[in-house]
Amino acid sequence: MTRPYLDQLRAVAQASEHAEAEFRRYAECRLETMSAERVRAYRRCQMVGDMIESALPVAALTECIAAQIGCVLAQAGWSESDGGYEEVSEQLGRVAALVHADLHGEPGDVSSMVVAVLAAFENWYRERFGTEFPVLHPRETNVFQPLVDF
Repeated sequence: MTRPYLDQLRAVAQASEHAEAEFRRYAECRLETMSAERVRAYRRCQMVGDMIESALPVAALTECIAAQIGCVLAQAGWSESDGGYEEVSEQLGRVAALVHADLHGEPGDVSSMVVAVLAAFENWYRERFGTEFPVLHPRETNVFQPLVDF
């Protein structure tokens, strides 16, 4: 037996269920986006950190840039025999040159330019290859990595 007030309560319950389902879809999508952004940010940070580590012991410009590029591209799965390696090396070399300049005391405030030039490299890579720069860093198992998946 159905009563108008029961129908009214059922309609409110169904509307609430619909609103919850819609919010869950939105939240899942937003969490997925935020998670991808977090992973990308940590990968970028780790990549530049590795570039700095590679650059610190090498003061000579050409060797320093080569060490940084070699480190990053090897971790990303690139090899010199890959098509496009020279092109990627050249573009990444712009970031490496700034890291060298910052670490080895060349005059000027280049440290503020590193992030912008890194973003330009990533944009170029995305346009050139149709994908994000694949920074795949093998890590030691005892190194803390603040990546949490829900």
